[in-house]
Amino acid sequence: MNANDQASYAGYRALMLVLFGRSGQPPAWRAQAACAGQDTEEFFDPKRIEDVKDGCAGCPVLAECRSDQLTWETSGQGSRRYYASGIVAGLSGPERKRLHYPRTPDRKDVA
Repeated sequence: MNANDQASYAGYRALMLVLFGRSGQPPAWRAQAACAGQDTEEFFDPKRIEDVKDGCAGCPVLAECRSDQLTWETSGQGSRRYYASGIVAGLSGPERKRLHYPRTPDRKDVA
C-alpha cells in the first residue's frame, strides 16, 4: 500500500485521530525531534536502551515530546494508554509508570 492509499484508508484515518486528536496530524515539533526518521524498533530493543536515551537527552524538543507522551498516556476516556515497554521521551516504561503512579509513603512513615 503506497502513502496515498494509506492516507485514504479508513483504518489509517481512525488511527491518526486516536493518536493525534481532532487534527489527525502529528504535532509540528516532531519534525525537529532527534529521532525523526529513525527505525522505531530501536526504541524497544533492550540492548539499545542507553543509546536511545542518550539520543533523547540531546533532543531539541524533549520537553514537548515528554509532555505530549505523558498527556497521551493519561487521556483516553477511561482506558489507560500506558505502554510498559519502550523508550519514549527519554523515559523507559517503568520510569513513566513511576510518574503516573508515584509511591505514597507508608502509613507508619507518616507522622
